[in-house]
Amino acid sequence: IKECDTPLEKCSTFGAAADYLIRNELARQVSREEMLDNVAASREEGLVFCADNVRQNVTFVCHCCKCCCNALAGIREYGYPKIVVTSTYIAAVDDEACIGCGSCARACPVNAITMFPATNAEGKKTKVPRLNQDICLGCGVCALKCKPKAIKLVKREQRVIHPENTFERIILQCLERGTLQNQLFDEPGKISHQVMRGILGGFLRLPPVKKALMSDLLRSRFLAAVKGGAGKQGKGWMTKI
Repeated sequence: IKECDTPLEKCSTFGAAADYLIRNELARQVSREEMLDNVAASREEGLVFCADNVRQNVTFVCHCCKCCCNALAGIREYGYPKIVVTSTYIAAVDDEACIGCGSCARACPVNAITMFPATNAEGKKTKVPRLNQDICLGCGVCALKCKPKAIKLVKREQRVIHPENTFERIILQCLERGTLQNQLFDEPGKISHQVMRGILGGFLRLPPVKKALMSDLLRSRFLAAVKGGAGKQGKGWMTKI
C-alpha cells in the first residue's frame, strides 16, 4: 500500500537492465537531462539513493522513500541493517551548532537518530540528537534537512569495500553464504561436479578458510584465480559484467 505522494516513476536503471525493462514495458527510456532532473528532484524530496553495490557497470539506482521502501523498512522496523550496504560515510553532529529542532531525526529513513532531553549552556531545556552508528546508512538525508548545518557526513573509520563489478559481487556473496561451489561446478548432471561441489563446499565452510579468503590479503588473489578459471572455460565475458 502506497503511503505517500512520492511519484512511482523515480528509480533509474542502466545498461542491459534498462534494455530488458524497456523491452518488456516495465520502464521507459529517458534523456540524460531528464534523468539528472529526476535525481535533483529526489534529492530535494529527501529520498535515499540505493545503488547497485558495484564500482563499475552500475545497473540501477533506487530512489527510496522512508515510508514505502521495503529495504528501508527492514532496517527501521526489524533492525536488519545488512539488507543495504552503507556508503563510506556516516553522519556526525556538531552539538554546538545544533538547535535541537529534531529535523534530522524526522528525516532519517531508518530511525538512526533519536532526540534526547538535555540542557543547553543557558540552562534551558532542549533536545540533542544521538546517532546509532550500527544502522546509519550514510545517505546524507539528515544533513540536507538540517537548516543550521549542524550535521554532516564524515568518512567512516572502517572502510567500506565495494566489489569491482557484478561478477565480483556475486562471487563474494556466494563465498560469504557458503554457496560458491554451486557457481564453480554448475552442471548437476555430472557426477564429477557433484563430487567437487561436496568437497569444495565442505572446505569453504571451514571458518579459518572463509575468514582467510574474505580478508584483504587473499581476496584479490582469490578473485583473480576465479576470473582466470572462467576465462579458461570460455566464460571470460562473465567477468566483465
